[in-house]
Amino acid sequence: MLGTSHEALRADADGARSVTPSTAVLIGVTGGLGVALARLLAQQGFRLVLSARRDTEAQTLMGESNGAIYMRADVSERASVERLAAAALEHLGRIDAVVNLAGISPRKRIEEYTVDDVEALLAVNVKGPIFTTQAFVPLLRKQPEGGIIVQVGGAVDGRVALPFQSAYAATRGALANYVQSANRELEGTNVLLSFFGPAPSNTESESAYFDMWRKMGVALVQPERVAREILDTIRERRRLHVMGGWQLRTMSLVNALSPAAADRLALRRFTRIFERHGPTHS
Repeated sequence: MLGTSHEALRADADGARSVTPSTAVLIGVTGGLGVALARLLAQQGFRLVLSARRDTEAQTLMGESNGAIYMRADVSERASVERLAAAALEHLGRIDAVVNLAGISPRKRIEEYTVDDVEALLAVNVKGPIFTTQAFVPLLRKQPEGGIIVQVGGAVDGRVALPFQSAYAATRGALANYVQSANRELEGTNVLLSFFGPAPSNTESESAYFDMWRKMGVALVQPERVAREILDTIRERRRLHVMGGWQLRTMSLVNALSPAAADRLALRRFTRIFERHGPTHS
């Protein structure tokens, strides 16, 4: 979970630009995906506000970014995210994109999820996206050009509930429906929410499941590729983007039409693979 200190750390700008670059707020910039995204956006000329758990990591990223600032913020506390939003607007002048990467994914048997597990999942994976949206939407609505909030969920579209992820899957399904509901409410404005489903990635946090994904026939991707697809989602203003190739996208479509058909197609086989190589054996 993100911290609660709000001291901003500033990086030196490398000179004024003749064209105003795009701006973005990245929340949860820890680990492989967040680092890759921050570096890519900086290379693309984005002016950034970064929020991360580890100050040393954020300082390294700011050294690679033009005029970035860093703030700690706790996504499970609405006031904390509101302070981040206000500071971001003051620093950037306008906010084109917000990317919420904060999330946790404990994978266990149904009866093994503890009270602490469930409370942490709800705080980070459900409250976090809601509070992030509530903090930034009023600011984006005031901008003629609007803006986009990308909520990074789990693999697939948030509605394909894989085995041994019951409590975690519940939070991702909640996020998918929250994004859908918010977009219907925001229809007619230039403000958009996006649910981004990354492919399983070659990151430290996913390392315990590399063998499982390989046996499922799902190829791991590098964090830099995920970052590029998040950038495409921002630029193309996609409401939903699912990575993972034809297999995961097909599963998502089939599951939306008929969960029973998805079971027959792949999910029963996946359950056996999860049981042999998943959380109970990690």
